[in-house]
Amino acid sequence: MEIKNSKIILRDFIEADIDDRIHWETTETEWQMWDAPWENIDKFNPDQYRKERLEWLAKNKNENRVRMGFQICINDGRRKHIGWCNAYYIDDNYKYTKEAGHCTIGIGIPDLTSRRKGYATYSWKLFIKYLTDNGIRDVYTQTWSGNERVIGLIKKLGFEECYREYNFRTVRGQLYDALTFKLNRIKYNDFCELTEINE
Repeated sequence: MEIKNSKIILRDFIEADIDDRIHWETTETEWQMWDAPWENIDKFNPDQYRKERLEWLAKNKNENRVRMGFQICINDGRRKHIGWCNAYYIDDNYKYTKEAGHCTIGIGIPDLTSRRKGYATYSWKLFIKYLTDNGIRDVYTQTWSGNERVIGLIKKLGFEECYREYNFRTVRGQLYDALTFKLNRIKYNDFCELTEINE
């Protein structure tokens, strides 16, 4: 499955993406300084990752299922793969859960040459539309207070802070707050109308 707008394509994971992800996890790793940098990245095992992804690709899947993530490609002749967006659930206390909860989105664009070109904005705009068109009423996102670039993206799209846990994360020796935002649909719709006019 793929969906697209004028800037990007969101598509299902394919076998060629395995090598890209291994590259981003082991070589082009700058993004890890901002995307949950407290996680232990040393545990990544390329061989295990390849095995798990190939097994997942081989499984039969319902093509009509609601996707909880897409790979991001630039919408041009090359269709360059630059990252991913995903969704997960948090509970009423804003903690990750495997049970039913509040839909929460994330994004990663490890490709350094694709930064600051609007691709993250257009990816989330399309992903949010896909989720809401498929029955997701409320959309949340989470980050930490030191990730100023993604906070700018979050606020631009119309998310509003709804929960803050002070001094929750230690990143490079400094304490930061854990932040949760909820999408204000009126602000989001206004943003979408404005960007459509300017496309």
